[in-house]
Amino acid sequence: MREFIIYSNKGVTTSDFHIKDLPGSGGRMDLMARSIISALWLSHDMRRNTKIHINLNGEPDPPITITFNGKTLRKASPNEREIGIWIKKALKRKKDLKNGEWLETHSGIQISRKSFEDLIEERRNKDIYILKEDGEDIRKKDVKEDSVYILGDNIGLPERITEYLNDLEAQKISLGPKSYFTTQSIILIQNELDRKKVG
Repeated sequence: MREFIIYSNKGVTTSDFHIKDLPGSGGRMDLMARSIISALWLSHDMRRNTKIHINLNGEPDPPITITFNGKTLRKASPNEREIGIWIKKALKRKKDLKNGEWLETHSGIQISRKSFEDLIEERRNKDIYILKEDGEDIRKKDVKEDSVYILGDNIGLPERITEYLNDLEAQKISLGPKSYFTTQSIILIQNELDRKKVG
């Protein structure tokens, strides 16, 4: 299973945001919605071999993680507004969360109070990659299907998170000589894995 973890600095942790204003009231929830679409959808198909975790660290009650699992996701469309609605519905169930447990809010969608570090610790047995301009070219890496890719939002990863990943010796990879948006990076990673016939 390919996994993406997106760190959102300002993604709100309440359902009280406006679907018509995902960038503003949602704390760039539009970027999270587009990242989910980029990770999971193909033309007329869905990637059943991919999970994406959006780790929300905005006000008022961080952290919250929402996971979309392509293997079990049903009745969802690659539409930014619709994905925003599913995120909103998941956040409405926040009050039902217990400790670090996952709560399924829809087929293929789960919510938890897990922090970014919790997500990484649970995946210590997998290859963990962080996108960096000075990293090794992904085309030269022997990447495996069962791997994890870390990306930041438009602000980037906080210094404490970067230091944490450095301490874990997460592998730095690059997608080429240019810097790309998060959503573009996800698509490029998926394309490289497809070309390598990984999974």
